[in-house]
Amino acid sequence: MIEMQQEKEDLQLNMAPMIDMIFLLIIFFLTATTFTEREREQDVLLPSNRNPGSLSRNMDNNIIINVKQDGSIFVLGEKISAEQLVGMLRQRKAELEKKKVKLKVQIRPDKRVIYGGVAAALEAAERAGIVKPHLISKTVELD
Repeated sequence: MIEMQQEKEDLQLNMAPMIDMIFLLIIFFLTATTFTEREREQDVLLPSNRNPGSLSRNMDNNIIINVKQDGSIFVLGEKISAEQLVGMLRQRKAELEKKKVKLKVQIRPDKRVIYGGVAAALEAAERAGIVKPHLISKTVELD
């Protein structure tokens, strides 16, 4: 009887295509990141609204309270006292609760305002039953 020797071949994984794909993915992500950075560095002046404040001012469930440098409170372009603000917030909150909508109060203080002006607006919101008033600030990118 003749015996045949069979040699077992080691199974080898061809790594060349996998390495090619990894290099292609690295190149793709490097170029995509570069394009994104170029878009952010463009000198583009973003459009602005004629009225100060958010573009969502006209939404029924938003009230924007502006606190000027001297601490005076403005709502919809009119100067009001803290007591008037409490009454306005209570009335608006009651109207919206009938519609089952939550009132969103945004306070926009001037960056030069003394804290007392902001505290008066926050206290008025608290007295009117507003749970979470939002303090609005300008977004600044760090270098």
